[in-house]
Amino acid sequence: QVNVVGPFICSKYAFGQMRQHGGGRIINIGSISSESPRPDSAPYTTSKFAVDGLTRSLALDGRRHNIAVGAIHPGNVMSELLSAEEIARREESEGFITADDVARCVLTMAELPPSANVLELSVMPTRQPLVGRG
Repeated sequence: QVNVVGPFICSKYAFGQMRQHGGGRIINIGSISSESPRPDSAPYTTSKFAVDGLTRSLALDGRRHNIAVGAIHPGNVMSELLSAEEIARREESEGFITADDVARCVLTMAELPPSANVLELSVMPTRQPLVGRG
């Protein structure tokens, strides 16, 4: 629920406030899994695909209210939620980016002028495959 309901509720209230104030910007956090899923990850992939749909719908609806909406799709991000085994496996084959790397992408999008929007931005370790991964 966090991956779908959280962005939906936050966007709902942010959109309303931005509409009243003449515009704004919403930046959702998706995942490259919505573009190229890993095996055995249907629930996670489905939730991040929902974020894509939400982002695109809000981008469409936001145009007439001067609200820009986009999503960042991170790849492997180092996290304390990962097991030591998972960290070792991914570090050797694909590598990781940091939460700071993702934050820099958010800042880049947030600093754009109101007339510009990045609908989607994928950021991942250089060695992480996106196309043809498995």
